[in-house]
Amino acid sequence: MFDSDTRTVGELEEQIGAFEDPPVETVDDDERARLVDALVALADAYGSRGEFDEEETMLERLDRLHQEHPDADVDIHLAIARANATAVHDRDGVYETGIDPGRIESHREEIETLYAERPEPTIAAPLARATAGTIHAYGKAEEPERIEPLLDRLEALYENHEETDVAAAVMRGYAHAERYLGGDDTDFLSRAETLYSSHPDGDVAVGLAGVLAGRTNTDAAQEDVESIERRIARIETLAQQYPAVEAEIVRWLPIAAANVTRISFELADYGRIEHWAGKTNEYHERLDTPTSATWAAVATFYSARASLYDAEVEAGEEKLERLRALEAEYDNPIFEHWLGRCLFDAVRANVETARAERAQELADELAEYAVGHQDQEQIEAGLDTLRSQAPTIFGDEEPTLGDDLDDPVKTSATGGSVSDPATNGGSTGDGPELSRLDERATVEGSQELSEAIDLLDDGGHEGGSCSSGGCESCNSEQDLAEPASGPAIVAGVVVAATVFLSVAYAGYRLVKLGASAVRNS
Repeated sequence: MFDSDTRTVGELEEQIGAFEDPPVETVDDDERARLVDALVALADAYGSRGEFDEEETMLERLDRLHQEHPDADVDIHLAIARANATAVHDRDGVYETGIDPGRIESHREEIETLYAERPEPTIAAPLARATAGTIHAYGKAEEPERIEPLLDRLEALYENHEETDVAAAVMRGYAHAERYLGGDDTDFLSRAETLYSSHPDGDVAVGLAGVLAGRTNTDAAQEDVESIERRIARIETLAQQYPAVEAEIVRWLPIAAANVTRISFELADYGRIEHWAGKTNEYHERLDTPTSATWAAVATFYSARASLYDAEVEAGEEKLERLRALEAEYDNPIFEHWLGRCLFDAVRANVETARAERAQELADELAEYAVGHQDQEQIEAGLDTLRSQAPTIFGDEEPTLGDDLDDPVKTSATGGSVSDPATNGGSTGDGPELSRLDERATVEGSQELSEAIDLLDDGGHEGGSCSSGGCESCNSEQDLAEPASGPAIVAGVVVAATVFLSVAYAGYRLVKLGASAVRNS
């Protein structure tokens, strides 16, 4: 890449244009070298802006120069330029909403042809970099079956050229393989540690950080929070150890931090949720890339959901506003997905705490937001269920006095608070509190709402699902599983007298108390 090249596209175009007259054929070796340098830089500049046709035009000019001057080492520069064209992370903004792995693969194949003609380290290094980039592209495009063969080629290149720059590319290949193939029988982390021990170099450390971050997906599936935290600490240590590539190493941290935020939510570990959601947002503020923003949105969503499930409505809505800001800034449907779900949770939380006016306001907003939304069907089903469960909140039915419903929770007819043993009598907001939790009754009484929530939680969005393998069709670069739903995080609504009381967060509290008991035993 040409990060240190300060020439603008206009300056490069002017410089290249100067070689049109006199004809290129008449220039001397020094002038040709300057032309080649400008063509490589301009090709990369075009590609970084997503102007791929213009990029290809520059590459074709380089190829013609190589054919006309086969002994001028133009092939080395052409290989570098095509390797630049396979970059994925460095073109984060360009690939925010889609990627064409076939185009990237074609650049890799062209370098492979150059390498067949000249199997030397000068061509092997850009070929290795292009192969790692192609692996990344196939991972983002949700074509993981194409990764293993390319990884084999990478390792074969390293066997022939045990150079540090080739090792760095192999390590990045491992990083992407760990993210998109992790969880199978292949231990990419073990391979990476062995490679790093042979090449303790900053560029190799960048890839090792990626492998460590990718491994947190497996840790999260095993609910191994401590392992994720240890890997984060290791990545931070690597960043301190190699300041020249610190930014490249740190870019992997949001993945791991978002993972620990999500799994902490599933374990109902509120302190960890808040800590790691905050850290994920800090990492994003430092990196400020579309990918880091995606992870910040994931962590913010789970943090907001924890607050809203715990009846901390104001805190939850503050986090909702952060999601609004992210969704407004980035042209990526995954942000709409998280925002839509968080709005739903906010409506539900306001219903649960009897904030009728705010619940109606948010419900109206969500209904409008759902039109044309990727999760429209799920959102509307959830809203319909909330309205049917809470007619007095939404003004569909006059409140009536009566006995407690199945007596899962007793409430005061005057709306007074009742002690909640799960929170030691603490207030849950404007509404009444749980006096006694019967989990069986809660689950049975909330089945309809739970099913609607499950639809929203499990429903994919156009172009791909948010599974543990990634959400790359919408370029979230997400490697997180969806949150638990159903009995693990139950949702329920009980209407009694003039007071509407929901225990949607009751399951969350049960898990929270259980996890706390285990930790304290």
